[in-house]
Amino acid sequence: MVVIILLLISIANSEACTIFSGIDKNGNVWTGNNEDGIFSLNTCINVIAPTNKTFGYFYFTNSKNPNEFPQGGLNDAGLFFDGNSVPISVYKDFDKKKDFPNGINEMMFFILKNCQTVQEVFNVFKTYRLKGLEGSQLHFADKYGTFGIIVADSMWITKANYQISTNYNLCHPNKDNIHCLRFPIAERILKSKEIGLETFRNICDSTSQEKWTNYSNIQNLNTGDIWFYYAMNYSRPYKTNIKELLEKGNRTFYMYELFKDDPLVKQILQSKETENQLFLFILASLFIVLLLTIYILLNKRRERKLRKVIIKQK
Repeated sequence: MVVIILLLISIANSEACTIFSGIDKNGNVWTGNNEDGIFSLNTCINVIAPTNKTFGYFYFTNSKNPNEFPQGGLNDAGLFFDGNSVPISVYKDFDKKKDFPNGINEMMFFILKNCQTVQEVFNVFKTYRLKGLEGSQLHFADKYGTFGIIVADSMWITKANYQISTNYNLCHPNKDNIHCLRFPIAERILKSKEIGLETFRNICDSTSQEKWTNYSNIQNLNTGDIWFYYAMNYSRPYKTNIKELLEKGNRTFYMYELFKDDPLVKQILQSKETENQLFLFILASLFIVLLLTIYILLNKRRERKLRKVIIKQK
């Protein structure tokens, strides 16, 4: 139960996440995502360099523990994934599949290290089960333009040139879609505008949740270009490339470190610094009070001893 709860928290840190992928007129594949939840500075980017046998990749966690279940990620072979929370469903063929060696986290890391197509990912899920998937939905895309959805009760390749997932199970949209306003917003924008950076930025902005969207990211899977957006500020992205991320080797860092000039980040950091100073002041004050109390008690003890000596002398 603990593993399942941690998976659900990691995959969907909230009740509202929007993920979308599409192919532009030049054949480039784009992906984007809003990660929603109570805003904090805890989001981390974890970078794993490639080896002679594995792809390099990065993924998001909600703390500086790189062993957490990844919220989403991208490898240098052009494979992307992210996840939504959805109503719980029965895991189809659960008993016919095997547990992945060393657990569910290693299963996702294995995919990022070794898979370059959505079909390869599907092959992994046909053999192994991902405990906790009952309440989650995984959205995959590769640079060849293949999009796929994996939920507990089914998995399929999307035939359209775009794919959107929010917080309802795409396997039964008539039941769940009525509760989600972000899906039709994203779909309307995708159908009315040319797919590309500006359109995807527009979707992120239009589907973001006030005080809830922690970060957004957009990727061109063919070029490896990445745009990070933080604290719902869509006018000041951090632009990088997966090769640039991987060149510096394995590391984990807070995402806000890329956005220290952002007004909200500055405000929160200043508030934390004030809180820390106040805590240190209170701690120092308590320590001084403790020392004074000890001093007073020792003095009283000495006074009592002196009185006893004086009384005896008399």
